Amino acid sequence: MCTGDKVVVAARKLFAERGFHQTAMADLAQEAQVSVGAIYRVFASKQDIIEAIIVTDTSRILSELTRHVGRVRDGEAQIGAVLEEIMLRACVEKDTALIQEILAEGHRNPRVAEIIREVHVQYRAIFREMATVANPDLSDMELAGAEELLLACLFSAGHRELTGPSLNIAETVSILSRLIVRALRS
Repeated sequence: MCTGDKVVVAARKLFAERGFHQTAMADLAQEAQVSVGAIYRVFASKQDIIEAIIVTDTSRILSELTRHVGRVRDGEAQIGAVLEEIMLRACVEKDTALIQEILAEGHRNPRVAEIIREVHVQYRAIFREMATVANPDLSDMELAGAEELLLACLFSAGHRELTGPSLNIAETVSILSRLIVRALRS
């Protein structure tokens, strides 16, 4: 594993556990088992490390979402089943603390905020396509609303355990996907 990958893995762990501002470069170096100098040869700042985490995660997630939309468009899968898969993944992935830390940094740091906005442009395009496949008669305003709905479900699913839900994960994603499909088709 190259130095950059080691640092990103270490940063994912430490940023989630301690927070972005509470993690020193020396802590990252120790966790990644590299020198501080080696980190600075790859990343100019912790902000650049956050950017690398966002880019890596986004690339993976967008690839999966694009594949899912293609399956629905090609008739290989039903939209409800695909939504269930997407939300289930969001519920069981344990990057919630890291995501919250990155979002919080986006509120403080204009460069991180811009990166987050750019990523969401791509998410919105995929969710718009998914909504269009579900109902080609949706207006532009309705498609924009569908983007918001799907983004909200995707990003809030990872935080559900903090809210004391009465439904288990399987029940939640099943019911939500049915309700979303119903809303998109109405």
